[in-house]
Amino acid sequence: MNRVFKLFKVRDVPVKTLKRKYATVKTANVDWSPMKSKKQLSQNIEFSGTKSRKVFFGLLCLAPIITFALGTWQVKRLKWKNQLVAECEDRLTYKPIPLPKNLTKEDLPNLEYRKVLVTGHFDYSREVYVGPRLHDGKKGYTLICPFVQSNGSGDVLLDRGWISADKVVPQSRNLQHLSCPKGEITVECVVRVAPTKGIFHLDHEKHSKLYQYLDADAMAEELGTKNVYLQVLQNFHDRPEWLNNESKLSDTVNDAVAKTSSWAFWKSSPKIDSSKLNNDNDYHPDIIDTSKPFDTADEFDPLQFINAGVPLGKVPKIDYKNNHMNYLVTWYSLSVASTILLIYMFKKGRFLNPTEEKMMYAKKIID
Repeated sequence: MNRVFKLFKVRDVPVKTLKRKYATVKTANVDWSPMKSKKQLSQNIEFSGTKSRKVFFGLLCLAPIITFALGTWQVKRLKWKNQLVAECEDRLTYKPIPLPKNLTKEDLPNLEYRKVLVTGHFDYSREVYVGPRLHDGKKGYTLICPFVQSNGSGDVLLDRGWISADKVVPQSRNLQHLSCPKGEITVECVVRVAPTKGIFHLDHEKHSKLYQYLDADAMAEELGTKNVYLQVLQNFHDRPEWLNNESKLSDTVNDAVAKTSSWAFWKSSPKIDSSKLNNDNDYHPDIIDTSKPFDTADEFDPLQFINAGVPLGKVPKIDYKNNHMNYLVTWYSLSVASTILLIYMFKKGRFLNPTEEKMMYAKKIID
């Protein structure tokens, strides 16, 4: 600092002022020893730009062809799905038949949604549950129970339907002759092809009664049944023929009490005379008339089944999803849009040589 003062002979001037007005060292702003390269920077940029343009141009040319092919494939899928739904709807109109004895997994697609009758009894010791599943905002599970056929053709998997979470234990259910029928019974079902295990599905934990998803293969292997999956049809009629002789009277009283609690909201409750309950052969008009065929008075409502723990069976309708029309419209729309874009790019000349574009721009400036 003293050398600066001596050089300019301005000792009384502040240092900050000197730094602002005078520069003692000059530094070059340009690097005079740049790295040498065989290719210029402009050439590299031009090469990469041309390559990306070619890739984009190729994809744009392929887009109309690929999307048109996918749309045509969806047309075939739509025809196949419509035919499948029509066949299944036609099968639902047929009268139920006894389940074939030698039915295998390979035969299920040809009988899907066919109504069948199975005769035998449930094995409640092997009940399993799938879920949880929601029904009208209430937590529950899909109840699947092995059914032992009386004709000796093997056990099958019966999907009894949805049951609330607080009624999964068989002892906690009411209307036992409907929720846990005992003895030999005949059940009306529909044949279904169970969905296969997905890629992202985890393996089922063995010896567990809870399944996260429906895996008929794992269920059949673990429960020792045939790989035949049936769904019990929804039926809210009473089944007095499912009552056992020794428990017929007690279950009849329970049914009357259950109906009394639900009927009390809109009609007078039926009165039960205990003096009439001494003999099983007596006629009890105030409870249930089992000597007459079913009518609307012998039918429950879904809420009664839910509260009593009776599984809600399968509604007789087709569950297939047919979204192929939406896919068809989507792919064909993309094909048309990409074709229009390609024609627009050609008409506007967007695929000229970058070097030629630069020369044209330079000529405009020079002129």
